[in-house]
Amino acid sequence: MDATMNKYENGHASHALLLALTLTLTLTLAVGSGWFAASSAYAGSWMEVSCVNPSQSAAPSEGWSSFAAGGGYGSNNSTACGPGSPMYAILSTDAAVGVGSAETLQYAPPGGSTLIGGSVDVSLYADGGGYNASGTAVAYTPNYAYDGSDVFFQCASGLTPCANGTNDFAGVLGVPSGRGGNLYLSAGCGGASGYACNSGGSEGAWSLVRLWWANLLLSNEATPSASGVGGTLLSPNAEGTAELTLDAADPGGPGVYLVIVEIDGKAVYSGTPNSDGGKCVPVGTSGGALMFDYGQPCPASESVDLPINTSALANGQHTLKVVVQDAAGNSAVVYDGTISTKQPAENSLGALPGPGTSAGNVPTPVAVPNGTTASHTAQLTLGLKRKITRTYAHRTLRVTGRLVDGQGNPIAGATLEVLQRVSGSASAAVIGHASTSANGTFTASVPGGPTRTIEIAYRAFSTDKSYAAVANIAEAVDAGVKLAVSPHRTGSEGTITLGGHVLGPVPAQGVAVELLVHYRGRWEPFRVPQTDSRGRFEVVYQFQGGIGRFPFRASVLGGQAGFPFAHGESGAVYVTTN
Repeated sequence: MDATMNKYENGHASHALLLALTLTLTLTLAVGSGWFAASSAYAGSWMEVSCVNPSQSAAPSEGWSSFAAGGGYGSNNSTACGPGSPMYAILSTDAAVGVGSAETLQYAPPGGSTLIGGSVDVSLYADGGGYNASGTAVAYTPNYAYDGSDVFFQCASGLTPCANGTNDFAGVLGVPSGRGGNLYLSAGCGGASGYACNSGGSEGAWSLVRLWWANLLLSNEATPSASGVGGTLLSPNAEGTAELTLDAADPGGPGVYLVIVEIDGKAVYSGTPNSDGGKCVPVGTSGGALMFDYGQPCPASESVDLPINTSALANGQHTLKVVVQDAAGNSAVVYDGTISTKQPAENSLGALPGPGTSAGNVPTPVAVPNGTTASHTAQLTLGLKRKITRTYAHRTLRVTGRLVDGQGNPIAGATLEVLQRVSGSASAAVIGHASTSANGTFTASVPGGPTRTIEIAYRAFSTDKSYAAVANIAEAVDAGVKLAVSPHRTGSEGTITLGGHVLGPVPAQGVAVELLVHYRGRWEPFRVPQTDSRGRFEVVYQFQGGIGRFPFRASVLGGQAGFPFAHGESGAVYVTTN
């Protein structure tokens, strides 16, 4: 019962008839659609996460937008969200609103993917109304249309369709399976044309929708591919650490997630060639589907250059299979053939200079071993978890670990490179070095930085073009933000100024900052200013008659363009009104 409802009702219908029609539709939906139906994953599926990750860290809100129809003073919507801070759409009790008014949140799946299920954690309130008018809170998919094929859950004043004896609902809803289209959550005023929602209400709203988090199951049937498969691994008589190169792609899909290399049926490499600053790192799994925070979690195309150790292979022919898999689990064999290997003899001096050449005129680089038992089969282990989250104030860290050869013996006196790949960057840069002790252990001091992938890398010999061993840490760094308020005491209708500073490198266009006030037991967002290029922001706020001590805080959402930091919050500042 929102802006689309009037085409399904008589403009002169009585309030009782309106409620009867709505109740009939509600019962049909409850039986036919299954409000809480679970969604299961299948091959070619992945999940986009909004607002809150399974680990309770902040997730962005990619794919969400909002729109309004009618509405009065105070009615609003916002797709900004994070832990404890929901998206919302509200028809405010600050002013009466006519039938047909609505504030709506909309999710559209990324191109190439189809919405096939999932779950959303919502709070719905529909306690307002009026003569021939009713506050409504409605969930739709696949279309924004008030009918039995699209509405899958609703609350409306005067009815009890929320399964708890009230006009409100709080909990997790299952998104109906296999419908496709978009998802809509709408706070509206429905009823007979010409009437208004002007009485009752709760939470300061005739109707209100809050979205705390969403896990949206998507299908995608893209087929990964690769071209230009080559490198020294495919040359005759490959030896030592050989190179395998290819250009992997996932046109129309969620991106290249894994490259798997098998020799003689045994996997010798399986990994993500580019984590894209952490975007291509799953935040969890659900029913077999990988969960990601972004609509394009992994690169659509990637140039791959892999070091493949052949030293343990017998001389002769071997089978080689290369598989590319995307973030939805779609995979394709992009190479299936044979290679040959021939390892150099122990203590070989190599070939003598041929006729017409002079050994003195052909300088040969000397392969200096990196460490006491330098090895192309070296292994690096780290003393930290593979994924960590740190505050802005504590973003520097010390990484400990150990370097051993293929037999588990320590490699002493080796120099390791410390690299970082900043979120959103395609390349890594060396930011430091570390040395191993007699037992192969090391401590690397990593300077503070933004959200990034930290790499500890070992090169076995000075002439090696690629690393023999690499260990990664995905570090999410919370945004730093400071908030101040003036004055700290004012009247019940007084005015205050909230100002602050987002720390760290801020893009030229600034970043969005969500301001919240703690009210009725929850942190409620009320303004979303944009900073300047220096990270500064300022907002003037007027109280509307409230009396008490009110905490305010500022929240910076992660995932903003050109801002490589995760969600961060300021400390609370307090204002007392009397």
